[in-house]
Amino acid sequence: MISVIVPVYKSEKTLQRCVDSLLAQTYKDFEILLVVDGPPDNSGVLCEKLAKTDSRIRVINQENQGVSKARNRGIKEARGEYIRFVDSDDYVDADSNEILLQAMQTTDADFVIAGYHHLYFGRDIVKLPKTGCYEFVSMSDEDRREFLDLYKKGFLNMPWNKLYKKELIQEGFPTDLNLGEDLLFNQAYVLQCKKCVSVTAPVCNYIQDDRGTTLSTKKRMDKIPIALRLYDESTRFFQALSIPDEDVPATKAVMEFLDDIEGLAYDKKMDRQEKIETIHVYEEALKTLDATHKRISLEQLDYKIIYHFYKKNSTTVVHFLVMIRGFIVKLLKKRG
Repeated sequence: MISVIVPVYKSEKTLQRCVDSLLAQTYKDFEILLVVDGPPDNSGVLCEKLAKTDSRIRVINQENQGVSKARNRGIKEARGEYIRFVDSDDYVDADSNEILLQAMQTTDADFVIAGYHHLYFGRDIVKLPKTGCYEFVSMSDEDRREFLDLYKKGFLNMPWNKLYKKELIQEGFPTDLNLGEDLLFNQAYVLQCKKCVSVTAPVCNYIQDDRGTTLSTKKRMDKIPIALRLYDESTRFFQALSIPDEDVPATKAVMEFLDDIEGLAYDKKMDRQEKIETIHVYEEALKTLDATHKRISLEQLDYKIIYHFYKKNSTTVVHFLVMIRGFIVKLLKKRG
């Protein structure tokens, strides 16, 4: 049986669609755990109504403690041999349980990573990993490179396009973070696995709109030490797997910082001087990574240009480039 864990918070507008997509699965041996995390809306009431429509739905109530504790509670309460996570504002493909389970059973794997639809500002961007099989005890050099590529492309960053074995989950989601906890959970899980497979098939529809494009100043400042912690722990992760990291964790951290910096263009709450000061703080964080890593490899042109001027300490030029890029992005969205 697959236990599908769905944290519920402020979900009354999207939860029905999410649950309907789960109930429509072609593989029928599953349970749905709706972990109601003390929402301020009527999400909890809707959960109780849904549970009355199908015996496979269970409702678990708790005080508001955040998504990590909600998922950890779901893991504890799960009755299935396999664990799957779905967010309440997303929905899944009807054959997704079948795809994930078949991949795990036919390859005798402990972990399955699949693709997903990234629904972003009305666009459907399909993100698919390469099909691969990784035996961590005896990985070839080619497999090491391909597994590293999964990490570089962000396929370890989330839990909702994966299937886990409950018995191998030794560590829950970290509860002292509000960013990056999914990556650390996945890395801890991989270290318990003998074999992982990736499949070139989408199983989930991940919805992202304007929410999250603007971070509060405090959250931006919080994100810097978190990103540096993720860098440290990811470096240790690759060392544990005997995979040369080739400065990939450092590059990933730099990209996280550059994403946040580019996001300043959309922040209407900060004035010009505040944005320049924020850019300067990120500049200091980037120096921390530059001090020990000389092979930061960026592929996107905008990253390369902004990072070039960062290394020259040209804060005002970086601000100018970020604002110009933001203007162009907004213009392109209006046109189509």
